[in-house]
Amino acid sequence: MKKLVLSTVLTATTMANAGQITALNSNIELSGGLTTGYFYSTNTGTSNHDNFKVSNFIISLSSQTKDRGIGFTTMFGSILLPTLYDGGITDNKAILNQNFGVLAGYLTYLPFENVSVDAGLLTTNIGYEIATSYANPNITYGSVFNAQPFIYPGVRITYSYKDFKFYGEVNKDKGYLNGSSSLQTSGAYAVGTLGSLYGINYALSYYDYTAYKNLIDLVLSKSLNQNLDIALNVDYQWLDNTAKQQGHDKYGYGIAFYIIPKFENISLPVRVEYIKDGSKGKESGIYNSVASGYSFTITPTFKPSKNTFIRVETSYFKTDNKVFQDKSGNQKDSKLSGAVELGLLF
Repeated sequence: MKKLVLSTVLTATTMANAGQITALNSNIELSGGLTTGYFYSTNTGTSNHDNFKVSNFIISLSSQTKDRGIGFTTMFGSILLPTLYDGGITDNKAILNQNFGVLAGYLTYLPFENVSVDAGLLTTNIGYEIATSYANPNITYGSVFNAQPFIYPGVRITYSYKDFKFYGEVNKDKGYLNGSSSLQTSGAYAVGTLGSLYGINYALSYYDYTAYKNLIDLVLSKSLNQNLDIALNVDYQWLDNTAKQQGHDKYGYGIAFYIIPKFENISLPVRVEYIKDGSKGKESGIYNSVASGYSFTITPTFKPSKNTFIRVETSYFKTDNKVFQDKSGNQKDSKLSGAVELGLLF
């Protein structure tokens, strides 16, 4: 589970190939990646139904924290976020710098043994999928990810004991809805634990937005053998009374299941999701007022070398409400999307 292994480092899958830079006072690790792709999707309204994109260009620099000192992690570049809702045609989550710039960066201080303090622009501990798509099994991000927190300024304290971590944080996450960060919330706090129990990696978190919503998130993952990984991400969310619409429900939940068969340099990641946004006609809006929906995504992946990949994806998203539009403006309740992506990890 990526959030367990390096819970605050977005480029977890590239660290094994990271290079070393010797600076004046410390050794710095360099990692990152570049991905380009072609995206196609039906029912995208009057916008284009296909597009070529540089979906990730990330350079990450980090330095290990030792002897009660201070280390750092920073990530700069650009990220575009293709989701099941837009099929990769439009750019979602306006909180991101879609041009080249700093995406995340924080200092890590070790005041005591087994205690660390991260301060700066943090990456969340919530959920199975993470921001750099090349570190995820699928190209597009799921509907469960779309309703989770992401990157925000704040402070996180983590206590480690054997195979377990316990954390608490306060931050200035303003949230987002349909790609906009214009919600009234002024911040959030979170508590949680990550670790390994009976051979299963887990992450359990509670996240509370001010004057917006709350969520409980559980991630379970396990490698059954060298050829098969599985994971489960369950999200339950509910709105504060100040954010709830009169006559509408205040809750929503999502379930995402991942199965990743691997055969030497070929893998076949599959993601299946189900989301519930309240009763039909009384949707909470947490999952874009779909009432309920399900998705299926399959992403055959070929790795010509250990740090390159070629992958092809097909996804189908079906909703109870007609939340999509065709090019003539007619409301639709499904979306079929496809993508081809090339990736190079530094």
